[in-house]
Amino acid sequence: MSRTGPPVWRRVLPHLAALAVLALCLKLALWQMERAEQKDELLDEWERAPAATLDRDDSIEPALYARVTASGHFDSEHHVLLDNQTRNMHPGVHVFTPFRPTGSDRVWMINRGWQPMPERSILPEFETVSDEVTIHGRVSERPRVGLQIGAAEPLDADNWPNLMTYFDIDKIRQVLGDQVQDRVILLDPEHPAHLTGDEWQPVTFGPERHRAYAFQWMTIGAVVFIIWLTLTIRSFRQQ
Repeated sequence: MSRTGPPVWRRVLPHLAALAVLALCLKLALWQMERAEQKDELLDEWERAPAATLDRDDSIEPALYARVTASGHFDSEHHVLLDNQTRNMHPGVHVFTPFRPTGSDRVWMINRGWQPMPERSILPEFETVSDEVTIHGRVSERPRVGLQIGAAEPLDADNWPNLMTYFDIDKIRQVLGDQVQDRVILLDPEHPAHLTGDEWQPVTFGPERHRAYAFQWMTIGAVVFIIWLTLTIRSFRQQ
């Protein structure tokens, strides 16, 4: 009686699985390297950003990350508190206060930094000057989340400050007006109106971590390749 080998699919399947894993590892490694390059470009933009002023001439749009200066007034009543912001593992909010530069029709939401909020029923208290002040800061994109579940609740125009789960510029404009700008300003940590003095970080983590992840995926791919090659050679020798 003649002996038959295993079905073709059983011989081919391990090779297909190995190739799929190798392709996935390569794809993830390249993706992490692309992310590292993007972070390098972002950090370069942050360092090379120009200086600009915000007052009077509303026809000039400051560049992203521009170091801006403006004299004007804070709106000392209408604060927006962005929820789910941690600092040293403690829960809290980022405080956004409207600011209107002198002689300008624009209103900028100024991120004044973090405040603790261990209980959702007790909103943080902080001082805001009503006199004219000069601010310094950085123009930034408004905060976004990686995965948004649901929509932000409408702001309560009669009760302030307002707590927002997501920074929804449309809902802010519904209460504060269409003159509120798309981008926000990160207040200089050394400014007296900044609430913590923490330095702003242009990225959550730097390009080095992405390159480390890319190396990990390449290492996993190399291990899988060595195992696949070893088992393949062994199977041929046993035939």
